[in-house]
Amino acid sequence: MAFNEDSSASGHDEPWIQWFCGLKGHEMFCEVERSYIEDGFNLYGLRACVSNFSDCLDLILDRIGPDDSDDSHLTQSACTLYGLIHARYIITAHGLDAMYNKYAAKDFGTCPLVQCQLQNVLPVGVKDEMGADTVKLFCPKCQQVYHAPPVRSRANNNGGVDGAAFGTTFPHLFLMTFSNLVPDPLPMTTSYIPRVFGFRVHKSARQQHRATTPAIAPEPSNSQSMAAPSGANQLENNNNNGAVNDGVDADASRNKGTSGGSKPPRGRSNAKEEASGGAPSELPNGGANKRSADGSAPTFLMENTSTKRRRRGGGST
Repeated sequence: MAFNEDSSASGHDEPWIQWFCGLKGHEMFCEVERSYIEDGFNLYGLRACVSNFSDCLDLILDRIGPDDSDDSHLTQSACTLYGLIHARYIITAHGLDAMYNKYAAKDFGTCPLVQCQLQNVLPVGVKDEMGADTVKLFCPKCQQVYHAPPVRSRANNNGGVDGAAFGTTFPHLFLMTFSNLVPDPLPMTTSYIPRVFGFRVHKSARQQHRATTPAIAPEPSNSQSMAAPSGANQLENNNNNGAVNDGVDADASRNKGTSGGSKPPRGRSNAKEEASGGAPSELPNGGANKRSADGSAPTFLMENTSTKRRRRGGGST
């Protein structure tokens, strides 16, 4: 609950409840009846929510004088207890009537949406637990929840009024009780239409812009740019080099097989003769390096073998 030491209860002559509701930023609180607080049934389960429950209750009911309550911690706990009691009181018949008067006086404010045309709003809490979130404003016309305007005061240094002081039930029960206050829903034709030079912006324009806009990759740091390539990069480089070498070998073999001036593989006899210093024997047909007509292996191998046999035998066959 919003409270500051500068707004301490000490030194005031008015009742504590009236003093609390008169603080800056507490305009949405209503004054809880003393008889409601004195009834122990209405306070069931709240003893475990605050420390020094009895002292806080005595402070709220003015059983403790202002000089006896000069304790910021006690006053803070009393504010928290009063907020929990207030959340229960405003959903009773007397509490709804008290909040009706404040609603008619626009003490809760108006909707910030332009299309709602200053529709009165109601306080609401998104959670029923104390300390979960601050109070919000519910608009019955657009059915939306808005943040309450900030209160610039030294008495609200703790983040605003707690939403548990109003609870999640109050605005909806209020509109069910006073059904004549329910406004007509906001028509769809009054929704805001974005325009550029007087022309309506189509929905596909935004989707196309998202699809064509490239994603900006983060720039690598100096340490990453100067670092050695990773194992994946080295593997990719090796694969690229292997692909280049395979391409070179394939081109060389293809040129070797198709070129007319390439030398065919040498036979055993020619290899031995070249090793001994002799010249290779010439074929009778004069085509030692010619292939057969059907593209098969050269014929000089067989002819060289027969020539070698004639030399060994010393005569012609």
